[in-house]
Amino acid sequence: MRSAARWALDRPVRLVAVAAATVAAAVVLGMCSADPDPHAGADAKPTPAPTAPSSTPPSTGPAPAPADVDTADPAAVATAFVGAWAAGRSLSDPTDPDQWAGWYARAGRYCTDRCGATLASVDPARVPATRVTGDARVTYDRADRHELAVPTDAGDVSVRLVRDAPTDPWRVESWEQGAQPEPGR
Repeated sequence: MRSAARWALDRPVRLVAVAAATVAAAVVLGMCSADPDPHAGADAKPTPAPTAPSSTPPSTGPAPAPADVDTADPAAVATAFVGAWAAGRSLSDPTDPDQWAGWYARAGRYCTDRCGATLASVDPARVPATRVTGDARVTYDRADRHELAVPTDAGDVSVRLVRDAPTDPWRVESWEQGAQPEPGR
């Protein structure tokens, strides 16, 4: 045993390697524990680990758009979405799961599933805008797809809306802070 200790301590690189291997082994053995709380009774329920608020969207999915937003009007949907998205900056604690879930529900109700998944990765505290400052401008207009520029206090937000049929509501497919293409592109 003395020769193994002497070998490990002989060079600083070996010492670091042995220490790293020891820590890694302890972590792996700790993760392999079958019962994280050996003192809990058979009826004890595990407490779920807290997750980052923006790691996944709420399991119930976004609520439908409120009745006061005309989902047949792409400008109304784009403006309502950007307003709800920008409201993330006003949360008192964006890391609070309840506040984050409320923000996600308000903005996510206008989104397609794909947009909702993207929204779920957003940190509301890092949203550059805080409010909508004017009327949305249509920059691309087709029967099943519209793009609009929504002015905010941090510049225009480009919002792409889609729908499958003329009677379906407009839904936000994507959004991006920044410049818009010219109308009629």
